[in-house]
Amino acid sequence: MSQKLIDELFDGNATSYAEALAECHREAIQWKTLENAVTILPHLENKAQNLIEQRMGYLPAQRIILPHEPFIRALIHSYQQGQLTSEDYLLQMEEHIKLIRNADMEHNLCKTYAPEIYENYLKTFTPYGQQAKDRIIHFLGYEPKLEHSLAAEMWLRKMFAMDNFYLPNEITAIDFKVLTLIRYREILLEYGQATANASPLLGLKFIIT
Repeated sequence: MSQKLIDELFDGNATSYAEALAECHREAIQWKTLENAVTILPHLENKAQNLIEQRMGYLPAQRIILPHEPFIRALIHSYQQGQLTSEDYLLQMEEHIKLIRNADMEHNLCKTYAPEIYENYLKTFTPYGQQAKDRIIHFLGYEPKLEHSLAAEMWLRKMFAMDNFYLPNEITAIDFKVLTLIRYREILLEYGQATANASPLLGLKFIIT
């Protein structure tokens, strides 16, 4: 774009122009992602999402899944057509589902939380704080450090606060998300993001069908 147009449309502010251009690029990517989700092997959508949920223990939001799901459908198709060995199929599927897990963790990569976040955690502990903490300890097998579990505890509290919300005694998809948040953050803070990104998934191992 010429400087004249930057001057006319953005009052000469090149930063505003760059931000607008970046936003247009993001929107284009989102539309392309949606187009891929509709057009690439759509008959394998349910199988792909079932595999993601099986291996992670829960199914992340569609905005997290959609950029990756078409590739997972393609893996399934390639395996069904005999183009991949079982070993290659499982390895590539595992690594790509880790990308989905890692994308779902991107909101919680900060090294430390601000003091006001801890203050809010304590201020809002009642009525669901202990219930959330006890459930986490039960399934994790130990009490995590608050710096590792704060986001997970706060999210679980919100779940408990929903009308007609109920969790059985058995582990659920919600619990798997909570445990994933904690385990990923534990590894992130101790060993760094690269190690956290490569860390094991918590769901069931694949059974090839």
